[in-house]
Amino acid sequence: MSEAATQISPSKNLTIKEFNEDIRQGKIEGYTCENCGHKQIDINEFCSSCQSPKLRKLEFSSEGKVVTYTIQLVAPEQFINEVPYAWVIVELDEGPRITGWIPFISKSSELPVGQRVRFKKSYLPGIVFEKI
Repeated sequence: MSEAATQISPSKNLTIKEFNEDIRQGKIEGYTCENCGHKQIDINEFCSSCQSPKLRKLEFSSEGKVVTYTIQLVAPEQFINEVPYAWVIVELDEGPRITGWIPFISKSSELPVGQRVRFKKSYLPGIVFEKI
């Protein structure tokens, strides 16, 4: 396990509501499988790799790299004041991938694949990243 990930007690599984509340507090939580070591952010009751129910909650670090993205020039209502923006898939330093967005990216030269990013606690909707 990476030094950046923090173990959380192996109590009950996360709910979508708890995950969203954690995001608003600036935390990305997920699981590591005690059987195979797979790390995931998916809200499941079993490992998506080996199907074991032996999951332990983790708080992941807030940094990673952009794996791919698309630039949004037309947005749904909740993002209307944020266009253009990049809808990104970020691979966190511990391995799992998560989707989010980076405001005010209008062309691909502004966001190369592999760009280091950091999760940013924000009042804006969704999971917001910023370039570092």
